[in-house]
Amino acid sequence: MKRKDPVALILFLCIIMTLCACGRRNAPGSAPVSTSVPTPVVTVPVSTPSSAAEITIATPAPTPTPAPTPTPTPTPAPTPTPVPTPTPVPTSTPVPANYPVVTKSPTDEKVIVGGSCYFVAKYQNAIWAVWHFVSPDGTRDLEYPQAGNEFPTLQILNGDQSTMQLKSIPEALNGWKVYCRFSNNNGAVNTDKATITVTTSTEGAPKVTKSPTGETVNVGGSAYFVANHEGAIWAVWHFVSPDGMRDLTYSDAAGEFPTMTIVNGDRATMQLQNIPASLNGWKVYCSFRNNIGTTNTNSAAITVNGSGGTTPQQDASYSAIYTGTYVESVAKRGVITITGGPDVFYVEVSWPGSYNQRAVWTFSGSFNGRAVLQYNNCIKTTITYDDSGRETIVTNYTNGSGYIQMNDYGLTWVDSVENAGDGSSFFKS
Repeated sequence: MKRKDPVALILFLCIIMTLCACGRRNAPGSAPVSTSVPTPVVTVPVSTPSSAAEITIATPAPTPTPAPTPTPTPTPAPTPTPVPTPTPVPTSTPVPANYPVVTKSPTDEKVIVGGSCYFVAKYQNAIWAVWHFVSPDGTRDLEYPQAGNEFPTLQILNGDQSTMQLKSIPEALNGWKVYCRFSNNNGAVNTDKATITVTTSTEGAPKVTKSPTGETVNVGGSAYFVANHEGAIWAVWHFVSPDGMRDLTYSDAAGEFPTMTIVNGDRATMQLQNIPASLNGWKVYCSFRNNIGTTNTNSAAITVNGSGGTTPQQDASYSAIYTGTYVESVAKRGVITITGGPDVFYVEVSWPGSYNQRAVWTFSGSFNGRAVLQYNNCIKTTITYDDSGRETIVTNYTNGSGYIQMNDYGLTWVDSVENAGDGSSFFKS
């Protein structure tokens, strides 16, 4: 038997009931009777879930608001890098044939006021040499005779040779430059320029890093004396007599001791060969110098075995060796008076400058084993007299430095501040 569809059966029953209801009539005059029509129940088969967790109600995802599209920044067009124009390499002008050729230019020099220095140049194929002086701003170019007029206190030696020496350099020369002009019959060439720096400070003078030590040697033997320095240009060994009265350079000592050979007396290390007995008790020291100043090492004694004598000692007349009056040898105007002793000596230097004026230097110190008194406490004054004979005293400087060097005839004196007395000799009167 064929099974009937339940949904169709339900629909059929609903139609029958509707027709029956429409066939009823209300009695005349009576209120209509409301007939409720049952709401048909529709049963829809729904599969029963196994658990509540299996019922998932999907929540629709919100539609995202699209982000505004950014306005693209226009890319700037790259600025082309300019191609640098190559700097043309200067083409050196070749020196014409048969012209002089510079093989060495002078170098810069730093020197203390009143000091001295050398400028050295070398050449090939030149006949004449002339040194020139150029002002710091480069606007003036003076040949050495003109520079001598420009700086009257400056001494220019060999300004027409390849090596020139300047002495008594004034402070006004600071910043000037020098060069040498070499020439022949075909033409002339110039060296590079060298700058002169003039200073009033002694900073930069040589420093002694090692002094020689005493040596004991047999007659006819040899000995080395070693010294070291920083910043020196020249070195000269000196020999001092046992009584301290004589100070000889190595070249003079060679004449004093003709049988002895002195090797490298102008170097930091000196060797003596075939030492005679008469050298017993003498001392040696090395003097280091540059353009700023001079510094001496300590002295070292020489003991000669088999000399048959003893080292002379200072006697009671030690002070009398140095004290006294010394007069300048040429003009006989400058006078040096030394008093005191035996430890500290007092010195006064008097030098007239004109008929009514004189300069006076006063200082004190002690003589060392080389008969040298070095000082750094000098006071310089200038005394001026008016028509009535009254004095006006002006102090020029204090704490000046310098030295006095005794010799066989008297002494020499050098003032480091103004180079006063340099080159002058004073004889004991």
